[in-house]
Amino acid sequence: MIGTPDRRPSGCFVALARDIMQFARGRLLGLAVLTVLAVAAEAGGLLLLIPILKLAGIGGTSPAADRGGGVGNGAIGLESALALYVLLVAVAAVVVAARGMAVTAFKFAYVDDLRRRLHQGLMGLEWRAFIRLHGAHLVHTVIAEVVHAGHGVEVLLRFAGWAVEIPVLLAVALRLSPALTAASLALAGVCLVLTRPLDQRSHALGHKLGQAGRALHADLTDDLAGMRVVRSLGLEDQRRRRFQGRMADLQAGRLDQQRMAGLASAVQRALAAAAAALAVWFALRILGMALADTLVLMVAFARLLTASLAIQDAWRTVLHALPAHGAVQALLARCRWAPEPPPIATEGAVAPLLRHGVRLEDVSFHYAPGNPAALSNIDVEIPARAVTALVGPSGAGKSTLIDLVLGLTAPDQGRVLVDGRPLTASWGRVWRQRVGYVPQDAFLFHDTIRANLTMAAPGADEGALWAALECVAAAGFVRALPAGLETVVGDRGGLLSGGQRQRLVLARALLAGPDLLILDEATSALDAEGERHVLATLRALRGTLTVIIIAHRPSTVRGADHVIVLEAGRIVAAGGRAVVESCAASVLARLDMIEQPPAGLPGRNS
Repeated sequence: MIGTPDRRPSGCFVALARDIMQFARGRLLGLAVLTVLAVAAEAGGLLLLIPILKLAGIGGTSPAADRGGGVGNGAIGLESALALYVLLVAVAAVVVAARGMAVTAFKFAYVDDLRRRLHQGLMGLEWRAFIRLHGAHLVHTVIAEVVHAGHGVEVLLRFAGWAVEIPVLLAVALRLSPALTAASLALAGVCLVLTRPLDQRSHALGHKLGQAGRALHADLTDDLAGMRVVRSLGLEDQRRRRFQGRMADLQAGRLDQQRMAGLASAVQRALAAAAAALAVWFALRILGMALADTLVLMVAFARLLTASLAIQDAWRTVLHALPAHGAVQALLARCRWAPEPPPIATEGAVAPLLRHGVRLEDVSFHYAPGNPAALSNIDVEIPARAVTALVGPSGAGKSTLIDLVLGLTAPDQGRVLVDGRPLTASWGRVWRQRVGYVPQDAFLFHDTIRANLTMAAPGADEGALWAALECVAAAGFVRALPAGLETVVGDRGGLLSGGQRQRLVLARALLAGPDLLILDEATSALDAEGERHVLATLRALRGTLTVIIIAHRPSTVRGADHVIVLEAGRIVAAGGRAVVESCAASVLARLDMIEQPPAGLPGRNS
């Protein structure tokens, strides 16, 4: 089982730090070097302020009296001290800028690495685990949650720079006044205690915003994918109100976050101003410090205050981003928990031709433990180089059987044999190289017709493309398009009709030269003439190609050499022409009855 992720801020932070360390230790070392250089330069410039102020006559000797020598008869003069101060500040500025660029580059590389790992994990996820995932949530995690996590990493790295700066500034302050520095640390501790509830609130808001973002993305995906259904049912206003409600939830969460951040900043700055005023009074009235030393100490405390406030703000930003990183890690854990085995690299890595057939021996399958069996004790033969019709009512297990034959998933019980060889999970990817699959929902990528076809056969020339289109009666409509093969088909092929999409998907499958062709109701969107042409093409391929057709149309079943009838996950009948003739009458009558409208309802052609 997948372990439950630690939702506590401390556990989430440890997971983030561990992931960063595993990603790029070398880069972190470079960032650490740049941070130390920047802090050292800034600390040196700060310490130079004391002699500069004294040379300027503030709390020490006048510049005229010191023109002939340095501080305390030292070797450095005012001009030299100022020049050195400018040099140190310039060096610090250059190093800080370089570090900022390095942090940004690290964030982009980390985000890209997270997306690469997620995409690779999803591509290799075991089929049964993949179909349980919510597609919109996956897209939201890969696109939005990864960016949020990357922002948290960027802030965390800047946080680390400020954390290195604080000890150096404390060392400068301790050198000037240990007592005042100790008092300031005590006040800082009080600030941390007072703002701790705000930190916890920031982490909780991160979870809330993640949930609101996923819900918004899911609704938008549903609206775009189901636009035809939305409009046909008149749901435009209902879906608009729902989407606006999702946006309101997301906006409310963001406003809560900004409100919380503003409150925390106001509290911190008020406490910091009070601490600074108290420190000046204490240094001048109680400790009697020289003005130059007091001013430098105040500069050091100001920088300490700036760094401390930045760290507090950064920490809350990191806490807010931790839930997004947790969502990414949870998805990666699911991909690691149920990966599809890698393809075998031994003998037989290239799938042989299908010569005898595919056999399912005592196969049973459950989609989840405790659920009813999708298939039970299936024992059936699918002969090679013949057309087999797979028939049964909705929910009979036809698609599940096809998934097993494709090698997308493995049975819970029994075996799937290809020419007598067990179809193991590790051999499934190799076997699928020999299979062409045409789904009922004909999917085309948002690209040209040529690009969609050559995905199956990258080396196919112009003649092969048109030959495949001719086989499925698609060449005519493609030639009639203004751009021909260069026509962009739109999102999921939406610029073409359903029948045109199915023809192109079937042409793509044939172009790959498969041994086994599976058509999942792939003629359902074709008109009668188109279906007759496709079936004639399949009959012409009989003897050279093994075909499985999931069919509901009687015309498709009658043209098969072999039939398998499924009902409630079990085999009702199976066999060759004799079985087709003996059992098809009742099966086809049932299919015809399903196709006829109930009494009192208008018919299909009324």
